[in-house]
Amino acid sequence: MYNPNTAPPPKLSARRWTAGAVAVLVIGLLILIPSGLCTGIFGVGALYGVVAGPGNQRFSLLLEVLTIGTLPLAIGGGLVFLAFKMRKKA
Repeated sequence: MYNPNTAPPPKLSARRWTAGAVAVLVIGLLILIPSGLCTGIFGVGALYGVVAGPGNQRFSLLLEVLTIGTLPLAIGGGLVFLAFKMRKKA
């Protein structure tokens, strides 16, 4: 039954995007998406080279892709993660 003397349950506060969080998110996505696509394309090519390439240089391109591609991916992913942590409670 409904009792008019009881208080309604408190609403859960939602997190709101601030201007700084949106800016960090956009910058992070602008770094993450192109570097992820580039690393992915070259990574697939490197894996094909591992399977079909000459025996002595099979892993060199794959290691090169992973060495060069992981830093921008980590920076972009970190900025996106930071943007979600920067949101303020309402």
